[in-house]
Amino acid sequence: MSKKLVALVLFMLCTALPLSAAEQAKGPAIHIPEAQFDFGSAPEGQRVEHIFTVENRGSEELRITRVRPG
Repeated sequence: MSKKLVALVLFMLCTALPLSAAEQAKGPAIHIPEAQFDFGSAPEGQRVEHIFTVENRGSEELRITRVRPG
């Protein structure tokens, strides 16, 4: 019986929480669906590029002031 009670309480807590943290975020909330990309191997000196999508899921303007390649 206690396992059912614990499961019920956990279910109630999970359904009472918002769908995502971004929905309740005050201010900017950055979201990058594809945060990493594998370029594979490329000859030295060859230029490679990839476009990353950056989304603001917050309620205020998102300012990106510095970008550093990893």
